[in-house]
Amino acid sequence: MTDSLGALSGVLVSTADNCEVNCRFCFRADVGRDVLSLETYARALSRLHELGVDELCLSGGEPTDHPEFRQLVRVAMQFGFRTSVVTAARTGPRLDALAGVAGMLSHVTVSADSRRADEIGRTGRTISSTPKVFEALGHRRASLHVTAFELDEDDLKDIVSVVEAAEVPVEVSPLLPSPTFRFENPHLKRDLALIDTFFGMSEQLRTVVSDYHEWLRGPVVRSCQSARLYLSADGFLRRCPYDSSQQVSVFATRQEIGEALRQSFCEPPTTGLACMAICRSESHEG
Repeated sequence: MTDSLGALSGVLVSTADNCEVNCRFCFRADVGRDVLSLETYARALSRLHELGVDELCLSGGEPTDHPEFRQLVRVAMQFGFRTSVVTAARTGPRLDALAGVAGMLSHVTVSADSRRADEIGRTGRTISSTPKVFEALGHRRASLHVTAFELDEDDLKDIVSVVEAAEVPVEVSPLLPSPTFRFENPHLKRDLALIDTFFGMSEQLRTVVSDYHEWLRGPVVRSCQSARLYLSADGFLRRCPYDSSQQVSVFATRQEIGEALRQSFCEPPTTGLACMAICRSESHEG
């Protein structure tokens, strides 16, 4: 079954459609009230394991808000998945939940925002609040991801201070339009120059920026090349988080799931602005 699905290797898991952080520039594909149940999750992982998938990323919503977050991680381990988490956890129950499973995680991406991005998004995910998160993890299988808008000297100092103290890598991404947050970014050229000078730009980020500029000049038709699936909180697998036309329930038969996923690789969805935010993350080794 895996031969016809190409290089399929990972799955992005939406633990809930709702989110208390509720960033104004959030890339969530689904917004609603669904919360991923353990039954649905276990069924999905069983089918994905049969397909040869060996890596998953818990996202959300904020995954540490899930009432059974620890169990989500434990079940993934039982199926042999390398499990990573993208989180905005900082204090209280969220940080406690994250620290409680830290040893079981292959990687943790800690999300943060520059000062102006934080003001625009009303997120509370400041850069200066991240050291306690890395300390709580107790390991260096982690990275800092900063969403940047109108970067200033204080932002740069904060980022350097955090990554040097925690000894973790960082990726700084400029704030681009998303399906839920559209705006002009007059500071984009300057932000990109500062990112490249101080931190370097990954090939993925360069591709994202190039694609973005192409979209500004007109529609770009490009087929999805992602090797990762998406599991929605209500229990559907699909190739693209933003395209439910080819989704299949995890409670369908093995044959139905296999055929639906094969079809999504034979006729991949087209990419768009939304895809730039959610489907460019690389798998982490470590």
